[in-house]
Amino acid sequence: MRKAFNLIMAIGMILILSGAAIMTLKYVSISAKHITDSYIKEQAEIFSQSVLEATILKIEGYDRSSNHDCIDLLNFNSSDGRFKADVNITHYYLYNGKDNDGNDTLPNCNSNIVSINTNESHGYVIIETIITTNNNNVKIKGYVTPVRIVRRSLQRP
Repeated sequence: MRKAFNLIMAIGMILILSGAAIMTLKYVSISAKHITDSYIKEQAEIFSQSVLEATILKIEGYDRSSNHDCIDLLNFNSSDGRFKADVNITHYYLYNGKDNDGNDTLPNCNSNIVSINTNESHGYVIIETIITTNNNNVKIKGYVTPVRIVRRSLQRP
């Protein structure tokens, strides 16, 4: 009778320890997924800042007066291929609705121009940036929760 009781206790202890091991492994996998998702989201935020700066540089370098239009859409991809960025420049705030301090008209981008009466605010733009994870990337697909970050910013290039 005593040997049978010890066998039941041993089986019970094995079941308790295996249950604890399963709970520990489940917690570790949830924790690893959370850390990975947090890392990817932080990388997307940093990429968003880089995209905003690159957009400002593109706007500064673009000659609106000779092309008679404005930049509306830009697309960027991260160097490692994890993220895609779609940039929409929604409004150009121009003095009297004209470029170069009210001298040049831009007939091909009238829908984006907001006419203002203060020369101090001339040149501001509203930039909408949408960052998404590239699900075709082998490091992202199936491993990470998809990230989508939308950021609107008023900038003066």
